[in-house]
Amino acid sequence: MNASEQKKKRIILFISENQRVSDEIRTLLADKYCFYFTDRLDAGESLLELHYDKISAILLDSMLAAEKGTDFISWVADEPRFMFIPIILTASGIPMNEEINCLSLGAVDIIVSPFHKKLTELRIENAIRLKDSASFHEIARMLRALPSNIYLKDADCRYIFATHYWNHLNNGDDPDWTIRGKTDIDIRKNKGNAASAMESDREIMKTGKGVSYIIEEQSGDKQEFFEVIKEPIWDKNNRICGIVGLINNVTEHEKLRSKLKLAADTDGLTGLLNRRKIQSKIEKNFRKMKNGGDPVSVIMLDIDNFKNVNDTYGHKEGDRVICTLADVLRDRKIISAKEYFAGRWGGEEFMVLLLNTELTEAERIAEKIRLTFGNTDLNPLPPQTVSLGVTQGKPSDTEISMYTRVDEALYDAKKSGKNIVRTIY
Repeated sequence: MNASEQKKKRIILFISENQRVSDEIRTLLADKYCFYFTDRLDAGESLLELHYDKISAILLDSMLAAEKGTDFISWVADEPRFMFIPIILTASGIPMNEEINCLSLGAVDIIVSPFHKKLTELRIENAIRLKDSASFHEIARMLRALPSNIYLKDADCRYIFATHYWNHLNNGDDPDWTIRGKTDIDIRKNKGNAASAMESDREIMKTGKGVSYIIEEQSGDKQEFFEVIKEPIWDKNNRICGIVGLINNVTEHEKLRSKLKLAADTDGLTGLLNRRKIQSKIEKNFRKMKNGGDPVSVIMLDIDNFKNVNDTYGHKEGDRVICTLADVLRDRKIISAKEYFAGRWGGEEFMVLLLNTELTEAERIAEKIRLTFGNTDLNPLPPQTVSLGVTQGKPSDTEISMYTRVDEALYDAKKSGKNIVRTIY
C-alpha cells in the first residue's frame, strides 16, 4: 500500500496487555486501519493527548479496562477534546461483569474473540458513527453554558432541541418537560408572538432566507426583550430541512436604547416632547389629514408675563411654573382627545396636537387648560395664567400656513388682554 493510501486509513489507538488478541486484531485489520499501539494506560493517555485530532477510535483490552482503566474511560468520556472518539473493548472470551460494567462508564461496545474481519470492521465503524451522533447531545450540553438559547427545528417547524427553556414557555419549569416535537403555538404563553414566530418560520422554509427581529415578553411586572436570529438548514440535496435559531436576552440593551430615544425626543425640563419631536408629529399627521385622514387641530399656548416670574422669583421658580403647566398638559382628564401629543415649543411656549378633533372640541379643551392652570396653587407665587391660540388643519393648508395661523391666534390672545383663548380657522 502506497503512502497516499496509507494517509486515507483511519487511525486507531490500541491499548492492550493481551499480546495474542492485539496481534490478531492488528493483523486482521491492517488493510483498513493504522494503529498506535501500547500495552500501558499511561502511555495510551500520552498518545491520546498528542494525537487526539487524528485518532478515530480507541480499542481497549477489557481486562485492563476492568482492573486499571475505569478512570481512563471516564476521562475520555468527559473530556471535550475526545467527544468524537469511541472506546471499544476487546475481550479474549465471554466478558465478566467487571468488563461489562465498563460500558456504563463510557465505552460504547465490546468485541469478543474469535474476531471476524468484516464483523469487527463494521462494529468499529458503527461505533465511530454512533459517537459522531452522540456528540450532538454532548455539544448541546456544552452550549447550555452560554447565555444564548440555541435551538433546532425540523421541516415542520417543530423543535428538535433547545439549550435553554425560558420563563415565557408553558411548563418550561417542569424538570421532566421537553420541548422536543412541539411548536411555538404549543409552548409559548404569548400567543401573538408564537403566531409571528410560526409565520416567520414558514417564510424561511418557503424562501430560504434567514430573519432577525426583537420580541417583547411580559411576565407579570417583568418586561423582557429577546433578539431572535433564524437561518435555514440545508441537506446534502440542497433542500431546506429545518431551522437553526439563536435567542439572546437583550433587555438591558433595549431599555438603554429606549432611554436614549426618549432623551432624544423629550424636553429635559418638562418630560414632554421636545420641539423637534412635536413638530414631526404635527407634520406627519397633517400629511395624513391632507390625504383624506382624520381632522387635526393644534393649540399653541404661552405663559403670560413669564419674564416677571423669572425676574421677581428667580429661574428655579420659573422652572416650577413651566413644569406645572406641563403637568396640566399631561392630564387626560383635562385633554380628553382620544389621542394627542404635547410638547414644549421653546421657553414658556407649548404646542398640543389633537388627533381626530374638530375645531369646536379643540376650543373646549383649550379653555379647560386655561382654567385648570389659572386655578393651580403655585404658592408662594400668585396664580399664573396662560394665553392660547387654536386652529384646525384645512385641506388647502400647507404646514407653514397652519403654523402661521395658530401663531396669529396666540398673538391675538396676547394682544386682547391675555389669559384667553383665541381661534382662527
